[in-house]
Amino acid sequence: MKRIGIVFWEKGDGVALLHSQIVQRLGYEPVEFFWDQKLPECLDLILLFGPWGSMVPLTNQLIALPPAQRPKLVWWLSEQLPNPALPDWLRYGGGLLRTRLERVAYIECPDGSWKLRGRLGKLLAFKAIRFRYYGDLMWLKREGILTCVVQGSGLSKRVLAKHSFRIYSPPNPSSFPEWGGDLRLERDIPVLWIGKIATRRRRRLLEQVERELGKCGVQMLRIDGERHPYVFGEERTVLLNRTKVVLNLLRAEWDNNAMRFHIAALNRALVVTEPIVDQATFVPGVHLVEVPVEQIPDRILHYLAHEDERQAITEQAYQLITRTKREDVIAQLLKDVLSD
Repeated sequence: MKRIGIVFWEKGDGVALLHSQIVQRLGYEPVEFFWDQKLPECLDLILLFGPWGSMVPLTNQLIALPPAQRPKLVWWLSEQLPNPALPDWLRYGGGLLRTRLERVAYIECPDGSWKLRGRLGKLLAFKAIRFRYYGDLMWLKREGILTCVVQGSGLSKRVLAKHSFRIYSPPNPSSFPEWGGDLRLERDIPVLWIGKIATRRRRRLLEQVERELGKCGVQMLRIDGERHPYVFGEERTVLLNRTKVVLNLLRAEWDNNAMRFHIAALNRALVVTEPIVDQATFVPGVHLVEVPVEQIPDRILHYLAHEDERQAITEQAYQLITRTKREDVIAQLLKDVLSD
């Protein structure tokens, strides 16, 4: 039986747990381990989603293994890379520098686990993260460790293709059934913001939309880790089943927040978003509503007043996202990679 390592970024890592359960149902042996712990022995493949932590512990351990003993590494890249408008030399050089600093920041402990090295590590923890992702990808490729990158984003695919990465692009969006369902609850939350604010740009736009809606008597519920704590699992499903409109605003103009669209669609909440450069799966006017930021309050008010139009879009989004299960995508991915 093939042993598939599943990287956990924290206790209760929901995506990693679901991937582990899928791997087991597919007839493989899932081997769960934390990103900063000693690498389990005799793995055939490692599947990681994210990253939501440092790649240094895993990469250094893989480099230390003889090539014949290294498991294949599949990185399902969910995070955004640096601004694609920047010159490639700047993204490439900045990424490699950021990754080199990350490598200095971590130290291996006698028990095989890894920890940050004093002040430098703490200083770096949340700095230039997108450059780090890019640099990590280049580092892994240079060392011959990365088997393939799973990526649906057109912008990121084009950037990585220029550097000859092997890219696995799922033909359709996929979902976890565990992420949603129709609970047939009263939708008593008119507008919901869910997620970290993270950037000044997003905060400014969020407050602008909230202010305009407030003038019309529409209150926005903000689950942002500031006003209200984040919610996950069943609690998030209940919240979204009570929601009419989910607002989407970007951290940066080139972002792609596909995961938010997937979760909203599964729970039949309407996504209203500012224009997205890199988004081909969800069609504006069919699966979501896409308008300039200054028009968002008016569009939200329109769909709050026209339930039939809102439900027509949410139904089509639901049908799109439930067409393909994540289990089917994982099954094909593992079959293709393990057969090489």
